[in-house]
Amino acid sequence: MKLLLMRHGDAEPGHPDRHRPLSAYGRDQITRQALAHQQEANNVQQLACSPYTRAAQTAVLFAQLTNINNIAIDWLDDLTPQGSPRAIEGFLQQTQADNLVMVSHLPLVGLLIDYLTGETGTSMGTASLASLSMDYPAQGMATLNWIHYVD
Repeated sequence: MKLLLMRHGDAEPGHPDRHRPLSAYGRDQITRQALAHQQEANNVQQLACSPYTRAAQTAVLFAQLTNINNIAIDWLDDLTPQGSPRAIEGFLQQTQADNLVMVSHLPLVGLLIDYLTGETGTSMGTASLASLSMDYPAQGMATLNWIHYVD
């Protein structure tokens, strides 16, 4: 399985947190990241995303720019900032996709990478994109191929 894990782009300040939209700068970050990774997205079969506004906008823009917008988005509450790596592990074990993109938030994106790879202290700035590979999606079974930062 190949997992592309993305943190949403920069968002406008405000409350409630779940409704904060991407800023103009955040849209620019996602645009640059998507254009740089069109080839990596070629074989994506599934797109899963937090339902928070900034993550949803990130997923839609990334999908449009990488030409994977023909894939329906799976909205997962487990991809919100307070989501559980174990819940995502369960989702990954149930999916039929071999290549997928997930869009989420801090602290979950770093915790999930650490959980799947057995590493510690992974950091993801806004609009960062990480590539993980694993034969089976379980704790400590993944290899972190790279993390690409926009800024």
